[in-house]
Amino acid sequence: MYSIKGIAQNFKGGFIAGFITSQISGDQLAGFNKLGGKIGTYINYPLNINSNLQLELLLSQKGSKKPYIENSLQTYSFELNYMEIPISFDYRLQEFFYIETGLSMGYLLNFKEENEFGEMITTQPNDLAIDFLVGANYQWKKNTKINLRYGHSIIPVRPHSSGIERHLNKGQNSSVISLSLYYQISGL
Repeated sequence: MYSIKGIAQNFKGGFIAGFITSQISGDQLAGFNKLGGKIGTYINYPLNINSNLQLELLLSQKGSKKPYIENSLQTYSFELNYMEIPISFDYRLQEFFYIETGLSMGYLLNFKEENEFGEMITTQPNDLAIDFLVGANYQWKKNTKINLRYGHSIIPVRPHSSGIERHLNKGQNSSVISLSLYYQISGL
């Protein structure tokens, strides 16, 4: 009993809230113009004094959007809503500064694609998303850290509209930059 209680006391957990800016490669638009949010929970386990494993459960809004152009009636928005489970390895470089890397698996909850004429009927995005993650954490206060993260899809969001595949370019990929606040509620 004592050893199980000792191991369980090392777990830490809390809540996550943040903003996302994203783009989809291959959609003929450039730039991180789609704004979204993410909200969820996390659990963290220290491996040693300088490194942790972290598991998260998130609702995330990704996609692509055509930026506003003055005197243009053209609009475009591709919204993707995911339930994601990121797993990351964090390594402490300095007292309050960590770097992270990991993978995220996501399930597409819903999507919407529309232009100036309304909702578009297009190729269904893949239900499964797998992203590579890299980021940095800054321990702002005792129970609060700020996270800046970049994610890029390993498998395409969907095929190119032309259907063409070249070598590693199998379709439209998602790129995401997020800024989040992590609040630790307590040791679990």
